[in-house]
Amino acid sequence: MTRLKGLRPVAVVFAASLAAAACGGSSGGSSSTADKGEIHIGVEMPLSGTESTQGQPILKGVQYAAQRAGKVKGFTIKVIPFDDAVNGVHDPQKGAQNVQAMVGDTKLLGFVGPLNSNVAKTEIPIAADANLTMISPANTGVCLTKDNADSRFPYDAGCGGLAKQLRKSNPNNYFRVVTTDDYQGPAMADYFLQVLKIQKVGVASDNQTYGKGIADAFTAEFKAKGGQVVGPRNDYDQNTTDFKPFLTAAKNAGAQGIYVGGTTGTKVCQVRAQMNGIFDATTPFGGGDGIVQDGECVGQAGAMAPNVFASIAAVDPVHVPSAKSVIDGYKKAYPDPADYTAYSIVATDAGGILINAISKAIDDNGGNMPKRDGVRKAAASTKNYQGALGSTSFDANGDTSVKIISIYKYDSADPKKANDEPWVGQENFGEDKPTVKTS
Repeated sequence: MTRLKGLRPVAVVFAASLAAAACGGSSGGSSSTADKGEIHIGVEMPLSGTESTQGQPILKGVQYAAQRAGKVKGFTIKVIPFDDAVNGVHDPQKGAQNVQAMVGDTKLLGFVGPLNSNVAKTEIPIAADANLTMISPANTGVCLTKDNADSRFPYDAGCGGLAKQLRKSNPNNYFRVVTTDDYQGPAMADYFLQVLKIQKVGVASDNQTYGKGIADAFTAEFKAKGGQVVGPRNDYDQNTTDFKPFLTAAKNAGAQGIYVGGTTGTKVCQVRAQMNGIFDATTPFGGGDGIVQDGECVGQAGAMAPNVFASIAAVDPVHVPSAKSVIDGYKKAYPDPADYTAYSIVATDAGGILINAISKAIDDNGGNMPKRDGVRKAAASTKNYQGALGSTSFDANGDTSVKIISIYKYDSADPKKANDEPWVGQENFGEDKPTVKTS
């Protein structure tokens, strides 16, 4: 395993007063002055390349969670970063190598990550064999945890029993604080229909686990609610550089907007840029959390960046009153605007839940260094964790109880303003009759 050059493990030990300031039930911190040694937690993300604009704020969110917790039952928490980017883009095999390296570190009891669902597919089997707890702040692929999409949505996610195959005969070790693409895709479809009043749309994807899945979910909901997907769908490969034939066909078929599933690193924002001269600049363009609050995306989209809409599969922390102190504290610790994105505070909760599970496992092991399986069991029992995202519980599959999708809009072509991308709505699929709310 090779860590990102220039990144070092971060050991954080803060005073008991700082630990006490953490959200109720969320820190796992202790005022113990006994020095029992180190416990390591990993952060597995693309920390270099195009997706580092998302990976780096997640790393800092976990570091901030560790700072808030302070010393945990006498143990010092060391946050260790692992970069899964190869040639600037997330790489599943690099992710697998990183997990193998974590398994070899006997002090490492769990990690936050990964960012991408196709990376998770390679990592879960390795981590499951070692009872190593994974908590993702970003994975939204349906089939990582479920056999199919929510029955409210008329499409087959094509899971084929993947979740069970990944875990083999092992107990579940994988959890996430964001909900799944069978909600994220439909939320943007509903936003296009209900708020933007779009009836015809062209659809594409990067043909990867996350991108294709979210595009499938968007398409199914858009059609079910009366919209039309026009022109040929384009599930492109990563050698594709010319998206104009797809865009021209969509335009000629009457498309009033475009939706693309994927990430900045898999060229979604380049599709937006190539709409220039084919579509008017005011034409809405939709995507998922792979392009949300991302300066790299804005840079690639250029003058076409405004009127790009992106979702994230979590509640916006600004709309959670109890999150204010966390947001304020994070911004004080990391004042660079580039460090605060939609993922920063989500990652703080992911890190907090992992640390809380470690704290419980220490107690269950008589105050001693816990076993990895003890941490896994404690994470699985997470109920009503009070964090910046509100109250979080995990179901038997490892999925969060919070099923809110937040939607943001780019207003500027300035990459430096990407993190100011405003919230424009949300949909709560935990409600009996979910609908888009814009205030």
